[in-house]
Amino acid sequence: MEKLRAYRLRRRIAVPLMLAFSVLWLGTMALLTASTQDRLDITVQRIYKDARDDLEEQWSYYEANLENGLGAEAEHIMVDNLSSSSLALTDIAEGGMAFVTRDEENHVIQSQLAWGYGHEADVDMGQRWHLRFDNGLDDAGQLELAQWIMEHRLQHWSYTLYPPDGWFAEDAAKDPDWDLSNCDGRYARITGIELPGYAIEVQKVEIVHPDGITETMVETTTPGEPTITLDLHYVKISSVLLPGLSYSGGELENSPVDMELRLKNFREAQAIVSRELADEDRVVQTRGGEITGMSNGSTGTMRMVAGQCSTLTAAIEEEQFLYISTFLLTAAVVLLLSGHLSRKVTSPVEELSQQAAAGHCRVDGPITELNALAVSFNQAQDQLAGQLRREREFTRAAAHELKTPLAVLRTHAEALREDILPEKREQYLGIVLEECDRMAELVGRLLEFSRLESGATLHREPLEFAGLIREVLEPLELQLEQKQIRLTADLPELPLTGDRERLREVVGNLLSNALRHCPTGGEIRLALTREAGWACLSVCNDGLPIPAEDLPHLWEPFFRGDRSRSRESGGTGLGLAIVHAAVTAHGGSCSVENLGQGVCFRIRLPLDPDSTSGTAEHT
Repeated sequence: MEKLRAYRLRRRIAVPLMLAFSVLWLGTMALLTASTQDRLDITVQRIYKDARDDLEEQWSYYEANLENGLGAEAEHIMVDNLSSSSLALTDIAEGGMAFVTRDEENHVIQSQLAWGYGHEADVDMGQRWHLRFDNGLDDAGQLELAQWIMEHRLQHWSYTLYPPDGWFAEDAAKDPDWDLSNCDGRYARITGIELPGYAIEVQKVEIVHPDGITETMVETTTPGEPTITLDLHYVKISSVLLPGLSYSGGELENSPVDMELRLKNFREAQAIVSRELADEDRVVQTRGGEITGMSNGSTGTMRMVAGQCSTLTAAIEEEQFLYISTFLLTAAVVLLLSGHLSRKVTSPVEELSQQAAAGHCRVDGPITELNALAVSFNQAQDQLAGQLRREREFTRAAAHELKTPLAVLRTHAEALREDILPEKREQYLGIVLEECDRMAELVGRLLEFSRLESGATLHREPLEFAGLIREVLEPLELQLEQKQIRLTADLPELPLTGDRERLREVVGNLLSNALRHCPTGGEIRLALTREAGWACLSVCNDGLPIPAEDLPHLWEPFFRGDRSRSRESGGTGLGLAIVHAAVTAHGGSCSVENLGQGVCFRIRLPLDPDSTSGTAEHT
C-alpha cells in the first residue's frame, strides 16, 4: 500500500511535468513548422512566377510555329511542352498545376495529365505523332497507366522505346550497365482516332515484343471507331503521376509518391482552370489553390496558370524526421527529469508519512515547505492530544461529580429500607430529593456545555444588552441584601445581536459566581462599555484573589483550584465553562484578572456594524 501511494504521488508529479514539456515541444514544433511553411510559400510563389514566364515563352513558340505554317500541329507541340511544365509543384506535397490559354477566337489549349509522342522510324526521323489520353481516362485509368509505366520504365522518367538499329541503341550497347530492354526491337502499336495536326486520340496502346507477344499498356474509353493504327519504333509516353527516379545501392528505384493525392491536386488545378474559363465568381474553392496569369476581359484572351498544393502538409513532411527525433529526445529527458524530481520530492514525503504514522515529524528536512507542513502537523497533533486529554479529564471530572450524589442517594436509600423513625425517614427523603435536584442541575449543565462545545445553533435576535443584565439582576437582589453586599452598576444602553437565553445564562453565571465568592459586607461592581466595536462587560467582586497558576484554567469544566471553589460552595464547576463556550459561540472572548482585593471577570461581544455610540433605539 505504501509503494502504491508513493507511485501515485510520483505519477502526480511526473504527469504535469510531462504535459508541460509536451506543450513546450508542441509550441516549438508549431513555430518551426510555421517558419518552414513560410519558406515553402515563397518557393511556391517563385514557381508560379517561373510558370507564368514559361507560359509566355511557350505562347511565343506557339505563335512562331503558326507563322511557320505548322497549323494544328503547333497546338499539340504546345500541349506537350505545357504538360511537362505542369510538374513544377509535385515536389511540394504532391502539388498539381494546370496551364490554359485562350485566344481571341476562343480557342482553348490546356495541359494534360498523360501525353506522349513518337516516330515510326527513329528519334526525329519522319513525322512526329502526338498522343492524347486524357479524354478517355478517368481517375482509375490515369492511376493504372502511371502504375504500368512506373513498373516497366528503364533508365528514363517516361516510358521510352528506341529502335534496335538507331543511334541510341549503339550508344547504350557501349555501357555494360545499361539495360537494353527498351531498344531490343519492341515497338508500340497505337490505335485511335486521328486528329488534325498529326495527333491521335488514343484508344489502345500495345507493346509488341520481338518474339511477337503483344502486351496491352493502356486501353481508354474514347468512343468511336478507330481511324488509324501506327507502329511507333520510337515512342515516349509520360504521366504527371510518375515519381522521380533515384539511385539506391547502384540501382535505379522509384522515389516515394502518393499518386492519389497528386491526382487529386492536379484535378483541382484543372477544376480551377475550368471555373476560370466559365467566368465563375468563385474560382478557388480549396485551401492551397491559386490561379495567376493574364486575362483580358475585352478580348477574351487569357494565359493562366492554376495550382493546388498544401504548403502546411509539405512543411510537416519536411520536418517529420525532426518531429520524431526531438520528440524522442524530449520524452527521454522528461522521463529522466520527472523520475529524478519525483523521487527527490516523494522520498521526503514518504519519510514524512512514516513519521506522521509514528506521531511526530522532523522539522529539519531538505524541503522547506515540507518542514512547514511537519510543524503544522506536530502542532495539530499536540492540539489533538490536548483535546483528548481535556476530554478524558472532563469525563473523569463528570464521573466524580456524579459519584458523590449517587453515593449519598445509595446510602440514604439503604437506610430507608430499614425500620427507622418517621422523623428520620422524612429527613432522608428530603436529602434524596435534594441530591436528585443537584444531579438534575449537573446533568442539565453538562448537556448545555456539550451543545455549546459542539457548535449548537444560536437563535440570534436584536436585543438591548443593558436591559438584559438588569433582568438578570432582579432575582438576585434578595441574596445581595441577605449577604449585605453592595452592588455598583454602570449600564448604559448598548444594542447588539445575540442569543437572548444564552446571554442571560452568561450574565447569570458571572453574577452568581461573584455573589458566591464575595464576602459578607463586600462589593460587586458591574460596568458595561463600548470598545472599538465590542460590548465589554466586567463583573468584579471583593474577596480572595485567585492563585496566578489557576487563572488560565478557570474556564475549564469542573476546575476548582482551592477550597473556596469546592463543591460545598454550591457550584457545579460548569458555570464559567458555559460562560466561555457561549461567549466564544457569539464570536467573543473571556478574561479574568486579580485586583487588589478581589477578582474581575470580563467578556467581550461583537456589536452590530451599524450600531452607534450612546443610546440606541431597540426595535
